[in-house]
Amino acid sequence: MACAPSCWDWSGSLKNSPMTLFPVILPVAEDIDELPQGKQAAFLSRVSREALKLSADKIGITVAELSQDENGAPLPFDNHYWSVSHKPRYVAAVISADRVGIDIEEVKPRSESVLSYVATEEEWKLCGGKSWDTFPRYWTAKEAVLKAVGIGLRGLKTCQVISVPDETNVVLQYRDCVYHVEQLRYSNHIVSVLKDGNRVEWIIPEASGSSSRAVSIMI
Repeated sequence: MACAPSCWDWSGSLKNSPMTLFPVILPVAEDIDELPQGKQAAFLSRVSREALKLSADKIGITVAELSQDENGAPLPFDNHYWSVSHKPRYVAAVISADRVGIDIEEVKPRSESVLSYVATEEEWKLCGGKSWDTFPRYWTAKEAVLKAVGIGLRGLKTCQVISVPDETNVVLQYRDCVYHVEQLRYSNHIVSVLKDGNRVEWIIPEASGSSSRAVSIMI
C-alpha cells in the first residue's frame, strides 16, 4: 500500500507547529473492586479527569468544563483538544492544541475472533503475524487515530496499519491520510497516543515517585 501524505482533510485545516504532548498514565486505586458494578465506570471516568488535569498542568492551562457531542466525541475547550481512556488498573489522558487521541489496553488473551476483526492478514504480517502481544498495539493505535478523527470504532475497518517501524511507533492510514502513533508499554499495558510531528513526553506519577499516587475511591 502506498503511503499518502499526512493531512487533516476531514477538518479542512493544517496541523499546528510541532509541540510536546504530555500523555498521562495514572494508576487506579486497588479498591475499585469494592464499588458496585454500576458505579465503577463513573469512578474510572473521574480518575481519567484527574489524569487530564495533570496533562493540562504541563502545558499551563486549566481544564474547563468537559463536554461531548451527540456521538460521544470530546468537544474542544479554549482551542484545546482532549482524549481519555481507562481500564480497571490504569487510565490515560492527554490535552493538545492539535486534534489528539489516546487509548490504553491490557496485554492479555481474548477471543480468537477479535484478531480478524481488528486487522487484516496483510496488517498482521507487518508485525510477524497474529499474536496477543501485538493485538493491543494495533487496537490502541487505531483507537487513538479514530478518536482524533471523531469517528470512533465504526471506522475500524478503514483505518489500516501500514508500517510498524519499531516497538514504540505505528503508522496508520485513514481516508488517504497518514497518522503517526507513539506507544508505551507499561505494567502489562499498551498506551497509544496520536503524535504525528509532535514530540511525546510520557508522564507516569506512579513511576516517578510523585505524590500523585493512585486515586482513591474517596475522590
